Amino acid sequence: MTPAINFVLTLILRLVTAVMAVIGVIEAGLRRLLVQAGVNGELQSAVLIVVAILLIIAAIRLLGGVFGLLITVLLILLIVNLLMPGFHIPTTAHV
Repeated sequence: MTPAINFVLTLILRLVTAVMAVIGVIEAGLRRLLVQAGVNGELQSAVLIVVAILLIIAAIRLLGGVFGLLITVLLILLIVNLLMPGFHIPTTAHV
């Protein structure tokens, strides 16, 4: 059961990592544009914070179903593991 739980956790972490990487690329590009436009200091920070919040909200709206599904699968696997600790999912195929 542990490999299945680890697999779902890895999927969740990779999805979060991908979302954060995209947000980082957008933030770096926007920061570069703001510097070129002469916007520095607190105004730049405020703009970047607002954009980051909007990007996080957009990511949750776009990927909310995927996150929900993965978390549901994870919770089901954890419950099965608690109820049947000896349950084992075969990891090799016998041909």
